[in-house]
Amino acid sequence: MSWFTALRTRLSRAHERAAAGPPVRPRGWAHRHRVLVSAVVAVLLAALLMAMKPWETCGAGLHSEDANSDSVGSPYVCVGLNLDSGPVRKNDPLGWLEQRIKDRNDAVTGDFKTIVVLENLAPDPKVDSQPFPFVQREIMGAIAAAWPKNGPAGIKLLLANYGSNADHWRTVVDEIVAAAASQRIVAVTDVGVSSEKSRALVAELSKHGIATIGATVTADNMNTDPQGTRIENFFRVGPTNTDEARAAAGYIAAHGFQRVMMIQGTSEDDTYATTLAEAFRSTAKVPIIFTKKYDFKPLTDIRREVYLRNLFGSWHSDICGARPDLIYFAGRGLDLGALVTALADDGACEQLASVTVMTGDDASTLADKPLPLDKDIGVRLRYTALAYPDQWRMFTADPAYPTYAKNYANFVREFTETHKFALAELWDGAAMIEHDAVAVAVEAATKNVSSDPVSVANHLRNIDCNSAVPGATGFLAFDQSTGNQLDKALPILSIDADGSVHPVDLVWSRGRPLNTAEDCNG
Repeated sequence: MSWFTALRTRLSRAHERAAAGPPVRPRGWAHRHRVLVSAVVAVLLAALLMAMKPWETCGAGLHSEDANSDSVGSPYVCVGLNLDSGPVRKNDPLGWLEQRIKDRNDAVTGDFKTIVVLENLAPDPKVDSQPFPFVQREIMGAIAAAWPKNGPAGIKLLLANYGSNADHWRTVVDEIVAAAASQRIVAVTDVGVSSEKSRALVAELSKHGIATIGATVTADNMNTDPQGTRIENFFRVGPTNTDEARAAAGYIAAHGFQRVMMIQGTSEDDTYATTLAEAFRSTAKVPIIFTKKYDFKPLTDIRREVYLRNLFGSWHSDICGARPDLIYFAGRGLDLGALVTALADDGACEQLASVTVMTGDDASTLADKPLPLDKDIGVRLRYTALAYPDQWRMFTADPAYPTYAKNYANFVREFTETHKFALAELWDGAAMIEHDAVAVAVEAATKNVSSDPVSVANHLRNIDCNSAVPGATGFLAFDQSTGNQLDKALPILSIDADGSVHPVDLVWSRGRPLNTAEDCNG
């Protein structure tokens, strides 16, 4: 073979190998099981995401609290309308009640109507004054009212969460309005605490024809919008701050107090504190000799009560110098706890061995907790309450007592026997007052032939002095011009150092029980 022929043969074989591609090797394990590998990778990726963000799954009608908010509240809390009755945060302590609500809702067949319970379902102690157990007991009361043993069929309950400091009230409004027709929402109850944000929420719902029934909102201006116009579709089963202040003023005068000092919260958003101070100032029968004011804004680095404990401690010499025999505290219950601790730990006063401190219903959040009432400056703690389980025992001399006692006994039977909630859960009145808010919503819903949300307010207005609804806290009737409760019973209670609560007196917002002859013609 010539050299030319040999070269041509080599070039031809090289071209054939290039055209044939690389040598074929056996397929590896990963290639042969590529579907399994993909599945494993997906599971690991999901686990990694869960580890990075432990709770960010919100159900229908809910949104993640920290998605677009400036709130200081805990991240990954779901806000909005809980259409699925699922958890609103990781390891949600309300889970057992949410499941109970879901089971009851799922059992409803055919025609139905829905009542919403609106609250801050995950209070943050850095921001919020209302503790979680109080909220939990409110929901228990709502369940007892929505589903009594022989109650009407077709009632559903949904929870709504507006988050810490009511920061997400707009989200809640949007979700409730969007779901109003499909869920046949007849009323929104509770509304949480009195504030400018909860007031704006009520006004916005009213614009859409949706009625709200306040339970624990006592600020006098909750029934007017931020421009001062009456909110037509707002009602409440609890007292106003004027009712509470008038009751306190009567108690103070009757017990001979002479030197009254007032401590007043001034936060613009906290209408509970500001209107309570205004109401007490206008109803006080004994001169107020001295006033101290404080403002609180959410802090990122310290709990609310720790900050205020330090602030109130700096007032020690002012309080000692004023020598009050009674301090009226127009502020949140959590803040009152900080004041009591400051009086207890910052040294004795030569001129002030002890003092009575009186306040409004928010003090119920202090009950069942140990308080330093008998240290440097002794404290006797009194407050006007929304409700109290033994309140009718202070009313036995009145001819109406048997009727009120019977209505309360019916509530207790539903609460403890039908729904198996513990009797001990009633002590702070939270379950009682929210029960009554839902009870009037059920009454309006069952009498209404329409399922359109805008049709309900007329039936709520009809719950007047001639058509009162029996409740745990008394007969429920609304003033036609204001939407406020008529003739509300107000227990005056004391809190001892061990946190136990005891009845002191029972007074009425109009000085007497509901009287059809007088109240229907006034």
